Amino acid sequence: MEFRILALSGGGYRGLYTIAVLKHIEQQAGRPIGQCFDMIAGTSIGGIIAIGLALGKTAEDIEQVFLKRGEDIFPRSNWKLGRIVSRLRKPFGAKYRNRELRKAIEEVIGDRALIADAQTRLLIPAVNMSDGQVQMFKTPHHERLTWDRNLLAADVAMATSAAPYFFPMASIKNSNYVDGGIVANAPDLCALHEAIHFCGQEIENIHILSVGTTSSKFSLPNSLGRDLGAFAWLRKDRLLSTVMTSQQQLVHFMMTHHLKDRYLRIDREPSSEQTSDLGLDIANEKRRATLLGLAEGSYRSFTASTQLKAFLDHRPALLDFREGLA
Repeated sequence: MEFRILALSGGGYRGLYTIAVLKHIEQQAGRPIGQCFDMIAGTSIGGIIAIGLALGKTAEDIEQVFLKRGEDIFPRSNWKLGRIVSRLRKPFGAKYRNRELRKAIEEVIGDRALIADAQTRLLIPAVNMSDGQVQMFKTPHHERLTWDRNLLAADVAMATSAAPYFFPMASIKNSNYVDGGIVANAPDLCALHEAIHFCGQEIENIHILSVGTTSSKFSLPNSLGRDLGAFAWLRKDRLLSTVMTSQQQLVHFMMTHHLKDRYLRIDREPSSEQTSDLGLDIANEKRRATLLGLAEGSYRSFTASTQLKAFLDHRPALLDFREGLA
């Protein structure tokens, strides 16, 4: 029996591309896109989307929050002195406060929803900095998976999206967490492992639809030289972009070998002009228009795809993880 997974990459505000692609796909499906999958995995902004979809939210509703809240989450001062003060603060704290991020997350998934309220299996990567271990937040879809069920979904969303340098670490119980993109910016391989080892699936039955964030490649010109210091690596998100994109390339390569034509990746490589216009934390009107245009172009490329249609025709039973809550 087929087991179909939706895997959503991280990428800061470029996640607007992800949710816009999903909105177009959802319109083709004629029902909430989360209902088409047996599991949804997501990292960082992809994790926020994944949790929202698993809780029954529509892609269109989530997109509206991103459009409305983007500039609140990633504010840009139009006042020259304000920009100077912001730059001076960066070495001593996170670039942004996470208050507006929390508001946006709660608007997407609510402030009381629990992980066990999800209607679809969830897998959400983060890194626990208090004990130095990778953390995979999960619905209780296996008898051994009971720890996360009572966690607030909004807390988990904050943990997977707490990007170092950009936001403060997120706290759950007695542990501090940073963005899952540090370890699994593309959670596809983690989801494959989960399906096999915790959901009892044979690899021949697993199909994965993976959606990126227009950040499949990142390179530096040789003119920058080889001896880059901390400032040069942090400038223009170079270090984080290198970590994210190199992970994604490796995962895509391995997934193609593992699943062959049962793996469908939707992403768009921006032109050099568009790349210079985009950023992990740029959310103004022009950037929004660029991301929405890229999403529309990507969807058009897959409209007639029989692979995509097979995902949309899939109708798994909605799950209820709430029984037996402590």
